Amino acid sequence: MSLDGLSGQLEEFVDRARAALSGEITTAKNIIAAANAEKSAAQNAVATLEGQCKQAKAQLDALNDELAQRTTLAGLNPGIAAATKKLKALQAETAEVETALAALNKQRAEADSRLVALNLEASDDRDPH
Repeated sequence: MSLDGLSGQLEEFVDRARAALSGEITTAKNIIAAANAEKSAAQNAVATLEGQCKQAKAQLDALNDELAQRTTLAGLNPGIAAATKKLKALQAETAEVETALAALNKQRAEADSRLVALNLEASDDRDPH
């Protein structure tokens, strides 16, 4: 084989190698572009999920606050019921005491009237006229 033949074969081989490498480079670029697109989509999905997670956490915190408030109120209900019962008992006792006081005031007024009458009678008995 001659040098010119070898040179031609070498050129042909280099051209085929360039074409094959060019194809491989194009395939690699396409793979990288697809990977970048997937990465971007994944980043968007992560950002969306983070937003949803924050929103869900805020809702959970609000529900926990409401639950704590309701639990506190539920705990207060028996105390309120007991205080209401005690208040009613005190009101009944107050009414009884007021009735007794009114009766005593009436007795006192009657006693005062009798005392005045007795004083008048006594002064009439002492007066010789």
